[in-house]
Amino acid sequence: MESEKQTLYLHCIMCILGGFLGAYAILCRLMNFGSSQTANMIDILCTLFEGDVTDFLLRLSGLFLYVLAMVICLLLTKKTALNVKRYAIFIDMAGLILLTFIPGDINPILGILPIFFMMATQWSVFSGNGEFNSSTIFSTNNLKQFTFALTNYVIEREKAQLRKAKFFGTSLLCYHIGVIFSFFACRSFGTHASLCALPLTFCALVPTFSCQPKQKQNPPHAKFQAHGNPHPL
Repeated sequence: MESEKQTLYLHCIMCILGGFLGAYAILCRLMNFGSSQTANMIDILCTLFEGDVTDFLLRLSGLFLYVLAMVICLLLTKKTALNVKRYAIFIDMAGLILLTFIPGDINPILGILPIFFMMATQWSVFSGNGEFNSSTIFSTNNLKQFTFALTNYVIEREKAQLRKAKFFGTSLLCYHIGVIFSFFACRSFGTHASLCALPLTFCALVPTFSCQPKQKQNPPHAKFQAHGNPHPL
């Protein structure tokens, strides 16, 4: 199993990447947020009733891609032995490159369709450090958990609450480091700024290769149980 330090390192890298792509979509695609579906689903209904067929279909496509990415991750987890963390990082890599080929003056929803798929994949795979569940692609729940944990620590002085506050505070910090990075990258390179985040994906790959899960060894009596034989006494 991954060590705690490696797990935290990977979580922090993915938070930075999540912040980068969240800001990238807003800065390069007319304030459209590609990391979640709340606003997109609201806009699906609004464009439907407004009669804006083009935007309606594009936003519906975004919802489809988001759901598809989650379904694929679930199937890969349950039906294959694939390293899904590595898979998610490769999806981010491919998406960062693909984004550079989408013109800056195109319909902004079309411009964030890859981000919908990338972020849904990342969200499905990276969910914290094993002790605390934490999203790497948006901050609202992380802010809530940080606030509650810090407040509880001030009131009760429990070390567990302080540890929780530090974790969620670190998640928030890393996410917004990614936002700052994205701001200056987008300011300098426009839609091609996505390439600036590629080094983050290479950094994230390191622990997925350096720390392979150990193969489970069956107890001596397992072969008897596998053939329906009684437990040897």
